[in-house]
Amino acid sequence: MFIQRTLTFGLFVLAGVLAGQLVNAADPEVWDGAIVQFGKMHEAIGQQQHQGRVQLKKLMERPHFFGVAALENLEGEATIVDGNMTITRVDDKGQLESGDKAAIDGQATLLVGAYIPAWIEHKVARRVEADEFDQYVAEAASKAGLAMSKPFMFTVEGELSNVHLHVINGACPMHARLKKIELPPERQPFEAEFDKVRGTIVGVFAKDAVGDITHPATSTHLHLLFKDAKSGKMFTGHVEQIGLSPGAVLRLPKSK
Repeated sequence: MFIQRTLTFGLFVLAGVLAGQLVNAADPEVWDGAIVQFGKMHEAIGQQQHQGRVQLKKLMERPHFFGVAALENLEGEATIVDGNMTITRVDDKGQLESGDKAAIDGQATLLVGAYIPAWIEHKVARRVEADEFDQYVAEAASKAGLAMSKPFMFTVEGELSNVHLHVINGACPMHARLKKIELPPERQPFEAEFDKVRGTIVGVFAKDAVGDITHPATSTHLHLLFKDAKSGKMFTGHVEQIGLSPGAVLRLPKSK
């Protein structure tokens, strides 16, 4: 049962300058504190300005990129882990399909990520409920010396619980529910719930960033990577809620 990388280098640097995202090449072993962002939540979803803003594979010309993205025209989700990208769309039968080379050569309308060469590991010692997930990450990050006033990427690997996720299909179901909009059949997302699933979360913690990086009532924007037991394929989806089981490993950027 289914429960379950052309812009020129000069232009890329220019984008980094404009966003204050130049890399500190002097110390390649720590995260420089820079977040890469293209598009904003309220533009791509609320205002339906979901045109392509960045070619996905260009972001992986430098190593150690981690990020979450919505494809142009909201035609699916993309998650990047250390330069390896997983793309997932919804097929015409409402089921998940993995992205092909054409998708990898495509663009994202909304993307948040960072180049992170090293991480600090924090083992989860207790069950973390979905409604305390954001606070748990915040407390662990604060103890690790990260500034709560600035966005940062993180990952979690292991057993996850109480997972609700979706894959967009031309429209965001969370926005539709909030605005009481009925989506037409051709824009119905894939939605799933898992009591337990092993996988990898790639997320960004961004305090007071609703409408920019996060949805309402949360300080995190999360994607889950998981393997379909039946097909063996890797899929990804946008996480609406999630908990953690003991033994999961939270990774936070090693920063200067």
